[in-house]
Amino acid sequence: MPMEIRKFDVQTHDLNTVSDLILQAYSESGQEISYDENSRQIVKDLVEIGNNFLGHENIYLCFSDNTVSGLVIGYTGKSYSKVQTLFGLLIRLKLSQVISYLLIGSQLFDAIYTPNLKEDDFYISVIVVDEEYRNMGIGAFMLKEAVRIAKEKECNKIVLDVDRDNTAAQSLYKKFGFIKINESLKYKSQNSESNYCSMEYTLS
Repeated sequence: MPMEIRKFDVQTHDLNTVSDLILQAYSESGQEISYDENSRQIVKDLVEIGNNFLGHENIYLCFSDNTVSGLVIGYTGKSYSKVQTLFGLLIRLKLSQVISYLLIGSQLFDAIYTPNLKEDDFYISVIVVDEEYRNMGIGAFMLKEAVRIAKEKECNKIVLDVDRDNTAAQSLYKKFGFIKINESLKYKSQNSESNYCSMEYTLS
């Protein structure tokens, strides 16, 4: 099946498809983010506004037979301003929506914010394949493209986090040369803890 990676374009690509894939990724990784219309809308707003960890500038879509089959979100160690991003969201909202958006926005930022990145690190925060396109080599293809993108950005290494119980994903990353650098309870919420390990790949 022909596959290609395209940089996400807010003007031409479908925001609904992108937001659904992002929510799917976080849901499957055990994050307690509600898969409802409020969550979908705030993800769409974050993508559209940009200058944040879900911003359109960090999203790459995988197309299979000209249909979106997955996406990768990756960015360098440059930090984004949470306050600036949330302010951008709030000016879009009615007063009745503010509390709901702040709660969901806080969950998203807590789930995906990654401290301690060096400026020349490339962090893959999301890599997800649409359910209809799994077991077709798309995940490996997107990872290969992410490596290429990181090299183009002149990064020294790629970093990602994976559930330590997800042996299939870890196996794929190891085939590419990723190694574990630590195991920790990276993401925590009030009701649960998700155990993640960090992996990195040194670029030559």
